[in-house]
Amino acid sequence: MYDMRLKASILVCLACSLVLCSCNWFDTSAPAEENSVLLFYGAGYNNLSSDIKNNVQTISEGDVPKYISKHKLLTYTHLSRTDSDWATPAEGHLVQHYFDHKGIRRADTLMRVDASRSASDPEVLREVLEKVASLFPDSKYGLIVSSHGTGWLPAGVYNKSMQPLQFSAKRNGTAEDMPVYSYNEGEGPKVKTIFAEVVKKNGVNYSQEMSIQSFAKAIPVHLDYLIFDACLMGCVEVAYELKDKADYIGFSPTEVLSTGFNFSDLSMLVKDSPDPEAFCRSYFEMYDSRNSYATISLVKTSGLDALAGVCSSLFAKYSGQIASLTDMSGIQKYYRGSAHWFFDLEDILVKAGIGEEEHQQFLDALNSCVIYRAATPQFISIDIATYSGLGMYLPRLGKSTTVTLPEGTVTLNDFYRTLAWNKATNLVE
Repeated sequence: MYDMRLKASILVCLACSLVLCSCNWFDTSAPAEENSVLLFYGAGYNNLSSDIKNNVQTISEGDVPKYISKHKLLTYTHLSRTDSDWATPAEGHLVQHYFDHKGIRRADTLMRVDASRSASDPEVLREVLEKVASLFPDSKYGLIVSSHGTGWLPAGVYNKSMQPLQFSAKRNGTAEDMPVYSYNEGEGPKVKTIFAEVVKKNGVNYSQEMSIQSFAKAIPVHLDYLIFDACLMGCVEVAYELKDKADYIGFSPTEVLSTGFNFSDLSMLVKDSPDPEAFCRSYFEMYDSRNSYATISLVKTSGLDALAGVCSSLFAKYSGQIASLTDMSGIQKYYRGSAHWFFDLEDILVKAGIGEEEHQQFLDALNSCVIYRAATPQFISIDIATYSGLGMYLPRLGKSTTVTLPEGTVTLNDFYRTLAWNKATNLVE
């Protein structure tokens, strides 16, 4: 009898175990881990080469994923031998960083790009991203761009000491096919002033960059997030041009110090649920704790159309007042020197005289897309008294500024009319 009861108990236990196991086998309540890829894209064949090299070293020595992980960490860099050696050609390298099965750090080169080609060429950017997507399909993709940046401006406007050369339809990687951009550090700390790389032609140093429109067209995959470790990218024009390319965009309306973001905290992005807000916050807190300089915003792009709708109405109603505003109107600026193209979006409207109810409607739309923003009280020589998290252009300041494009010379306002933001809001009529 005892043996029969014992056998019966064992059978009951086995049956219960099978039921419990079967529940685990077929339980779909827990979300499956998603594949994710983070690519750091460093266009550093310029005077930022050593800074970007240091950033990549920080990344490679940090909390990289295991090889078996569904999360991948990649870097693409095009670097000069030194910050001033622009005569020695250098290959671009796409590298995967990981721990192997023995716990040893590895850095495998997945792709090489010929030394004659610049990271500022949209075709190179596209090829690198297509390679990443082919190696790691069915993934969520994140992109960090590190280089010089000039917001939405076309080549040659930020500093006009050189005549710009434009991309031609035939892109063979020669200097003649590249636009020119000359950056000038001026006084104070070195900053990251999209994609300005140096090319030497007839003994003269030129610099080449891509437009924000070319950048947007070059992205062949949808991005979970896009973060600019580059100057002056935090403007509504950039965000709107890229709103269909990424769910979240992190950037700075001012310049960015050349040391860049807090790449020791990159693990915030290489995990099951990447947290671009935490990464942006880490960047700000690092500089703020040092009593240094930083501004940062994170935009949820799904809210940008609502913001454009509100702004379109306000721009139409207050077009005369906005047209009369200049850099002497006391508006919060985000630029230093004479590069007067970047002002605070909210402060422009306030100075134009919008009403309280209109202001609240604007803030509701703004806060639906700018989900994180922070600024130190100053950025080098700029006092940050008002900070909406987004910069914007003042049309009056570009009426007489000319831009050399492939189709000819036009005013900056003419070029601005080609931007998606202006098409949605009619800021420049």
